[in-house]
Amino acid sequence: MFRRSAAKRLEFVMFQSDTDIYKLANKLLKGVPIMINFEEFKDFESNKALTFLSGVTYAIDGEIEQIQERIFLFATKKDFKDNSLRKFVEEYKE
Repeated sequence: MFRRSAAKRLEFVMFQSDTDIYKLANKLLKGVPIMINFEEFKDFESNKALTFLSGVTYAIDGEIEQIQERIFLFATKKDFKDNSLRKFVEEYKE
């Protein structure tokens, strides 16, 4: 079965007050890598969302990569194994 690389399945989210954190969690549970930008949001709400998604990521044996100070990538370890996400992260950080 053909599976697109993790970097091509990556979903970008600019976190806002109406962002449904449970929908993001369900995407993670389905194996969709998610990059979330918290730059435009308050620390308290961002920390709550980050904590919740960190728990979901832990439950699926995933990994979290901090891209920038307030930008995070959540994905399964399996997604990181094909190296497309690692390559994407390294290019993004440059």
